[in-house]
Amino acid sequence: MNIVLLNPRLSTWSPNVYVPLGLAYVATALEEANHNVQILDFNVRKVRHSEFEEKIGNAGIVGITGIITEYHEIVKLAHAVRAINNGAKIVLGGALATSLPERILQASQADAVVIGEGERTIVELVSAIERNQKLGSIRGIAFRENGNVIVTEPVIPISDIDTISFPARHLLEMRLYPTNQFETFGLRLKRKNRSTVLISSRGCPYSCTFCFKGMWGNKWRGRSPENLIEEMELLDREYGMNGFLFYDDTFNVDKNRVFKFCQLLKERELDVAWYCNTRANLLTREMLNAMHDAGCIGVAFGIESGNQEVLNSIKKGLTLDQVRQAVKWTKEAGINVVGYFIFGLLGETKATVRETLDFARELDLDFYGFSLPNPLPCTELYDSAAEVGLISDNIARDEWTFHVNANLTQDCSDADLISISSEAFRDLYLKKRFGKYYFLNPRFLKNVALSIRGKNQARLLAQKGIGVLKSYWRRGVA
Repeated sequence: MNIVLLNPRLSTWSPNVYVPLGLAYVATALEEANHNVQILDFNVRKVRHSEFEEKIGNAGIVGITGIITEYHEIVKLAHAVRAINNGAKIVLGGALATSLPERILQASQADAVVIGEGERTIVELVSAIERNQKLGSIRGIAFRENGNVIVTEPVIPISDIDTISFPARHLLEMRLYPTNQFETFGLRLKRKNRSTVLISSRGCPYSCTFCFKGMWGNKWRGRSPENLIEEMELLDREYGMNGFLFYDDTFNVDKNRVFKFCQLLKERELDVAWYCNTRANLLTREMLNAMHDAGCIGVAFGIESGNQEVLNSIKKGLTLDQVRQAVKWTKEAGINVVGYFIFGLLGETKATVRETLDFARELDLDFYGFSLPNPLPCTELYDSAAEVGLISDNIARDEWTFHVNANLTQDCSDADLISISSEAFRDLYLKKRFGKYYFLNPRFLKNVALSIRGKNQARLLAQKGIGVLKSYWRRGVA
């Protein structure tokens, strides 16, 4: 069957455009089932209407992925597909479809949703569609039938993810994806690196209230070091990649895997640079030294808050002293440290928000990321905020835009949060990275230019620089 997979345009201020690994993994599974698959990524180039019509017109199935801020784009694409080829079956997948299957099915008039991990489910679903079979026996889907939405039993996660074939990058226009992701995180290397993203594990065993677990679940499943290095060698051989960003939630859950991975990198004499997301309470000096010796140039911590009670309330499972110690050890090992923070979590006050900013300054990180809360559906934070009336439990689809931030504090007005967020972004991101007069720095201007070229969202970067951040779910605090 002819299948076209669509990656909708993502609104973002970042100059980076990442390879859509989720779609590429699904594409591989479909190719292995002898289907003809194409991928259209609207983030790397403009797709001419004539090309879109031609590809969609010849498709038996069209798959569309996306996250919550792409709600409008997903619905728009589904309607465009329906207008061009009313006979094609439209299947949605990804985080948005997984979290809101009934709503997105009704809004888009798609035929089915793949919920959660999709490689096996999509093959089974396509087979049933080809043979005109009933869909109710397929686990991990939602579908429309006689005007109703039916949701089946959850899919059983793939236990051995080494059995999942590498993503079908050959279906993507790899030359169009930026390869300077390290620079985006302020990691400047002495030698030139061509970098790309990888996933080394699925699932997360921790219980942060703001985290959506619907895609991969709570059970952590890691790829073997041998499997990871095989893909890295393939990427070096096929695309000249020698830099890798592991984008899974927590790279170092299995400490033995980390040490084995580092050992194999050195044994095979792979001259690569890599970066990963980790947790402060899982690091040791020995592990960090091994990572550095094996080419690790940066680690990212989700720190979230500088107030211990707030950390406890979001079930982060960290202490401030653990963060301090991990940052110290990481710097001593010669690895860059990235930290992410959230201003305005549920129950916070002006004082606790200010403590987070003070803590961020104290840590003196190499790169900072700041955000306001995003209470995503199917998270504990969303349910708790809705329960006390801080957000609506029946959000209109028009509110799912680039901004899905909420003010969940006790005594901060939107203006207070905007002011602190802008101060943090200006002083700890822009000035630290580009200097006091960042708006005159060629590297800052280059990033703006990249944003214009890639997303036409440079104005958002500039707005953040001059203190314009918005909270769109307003509490109405005086």
